[in-house]
Amino acid sequence: MKKTMFAVLACALALPLWAANDATLNFYQKQALMKGQKAKQDRAFASALARDTGLWIAANGENPEVKTALLMQADYYLRAQEEAKALVALLKVRFYFPSAQDLPLLSSNVEQAMEGLNRNQKAQALKLLATDTTALTQTQKQTALLEALVKAKLEKIYEPVCELFEDFFVSHADYAGNDKLTLWYGDWHRQNENYNAAVLEYKKVNELFDATPYKAASLRMAADVYGGDLKDYDTAIAVYNQVLKQYPDSAEKGIVFKHMAVMEENRRDYAAALAYYEKAIAQLGAQPAAYEAWMGKADVLIKNKDYQAAYDTQIKAAEMFASNEDNYVNSLLSAAETANRRLKNAALQSAALDKVLLVYPQTQRAPEIMYDLGYALEKQDKNAQATAMYKRLIINYPTDKYAGRAQSRLSRLEK
Repeated sequence: MKKTMFAVLACALALPLWAANDATLNFYQKQALMKGQKAKQDRAFASALARDTGLWIAANGENPEVKTALLMQADYYLRAQEEAKALVALLKVRFYFPSAQDLPLLSSNVEQAMEGLNRNQKAQALKLLATDTTALTQTQKQTALLEALVKAKLEKIYEPVCELFEDFFVSHADYAGNDKLTLWYGDWHRQNENYNAAVLEYKKVNELFDATPYKAASLRMAADVYGGDLKDYDTAIAVYNQVLKQYPDSAEKGIVFKHMAVMEENRRDYAAALAYYEKAIAQLGAQPAAYEAWMGKADVLIKNKDYQAAYDTQIKAAEMFASNEDNYVNSLLSAAETANRRLKNAALQSAALDKVLLVYPQTQRAPEIMYDLGYALEKQDKNAQATAMYKRLIINYPTDKYAGRAQSRLSRLEK
């Protein structure tokens, strides 16, 4: 009995990391010094403390000690091993009460939370702490956090983020941007494989927000879930056609055609897929979304064994989107592969590879491209040009694995 009393006294003398002035919060801090007899009991007690602290937060939204309460709540959730809820509480502190002084503590606690969630996403979670919301209103800070969480795509925090969305909708029922937030909520459900819930949110925007500019987009997004996730192609086609019929002048039209093409390709109706890709290309023009339509068309042409047309389409895609390095390089590498594997034409292969090095000589894949170009030149008996390309590779990237391969090819050529 004396040992127990001594332990309680020692805990009572310990000071919390942050002191609360509010009587209720101060009470919770004192109660938190107690420990459960077993680990399971202590986790349950800490969870109860966190929930009680959450009730105080909900009832005292304008109180300046909400920040302290959130830090307390995060600490209790960590103690309860409810890391997802702890992480959300910590991010609330950063987004709602931005202060550079808090970053060391927040970073340490976020790292601890991510250890229990997904350590591979730790850097992704810490990156959220770099967000500066100082210039935003309180409502804007809340929506910024919701958007950041959806875009970050962190795993194992589904329920706490759902609660965050729902709390916002309850407290901001008349917020003008709720249509867009509802789309984000649908995205959150979709990321977490709750596909029917995603469809529900997307359809809600289409049918319940009369003045929304997202009517066509929300309906198209519902169709995307039917086709891409639920594999209900018939329903997806029906909803896509509904978009085309109800919103014929919508900017979504080209995206709809592109997604219908993908579905028809998945169903191996290549004629229909090709027709929809053509419509998408015509509708989207030079928009970034058109790139996928061009490459999708090339894929269908390959499946139809129209290899020359596929090669020409990949070259055209590169020319159309030359300002985007990834698109340009990937298009030409696809063209080079088509020329090599399908057309068995080393001249066309080298032409595509040469274009990459001409426009983006410092691309990350330069060593591989140089090696493949040298080998393609060899196959055309252009040994002098092949030798020069291998030497260029060895000089510019002496430690790369392709430099070693190039040296072997060079040794054969110089015998």
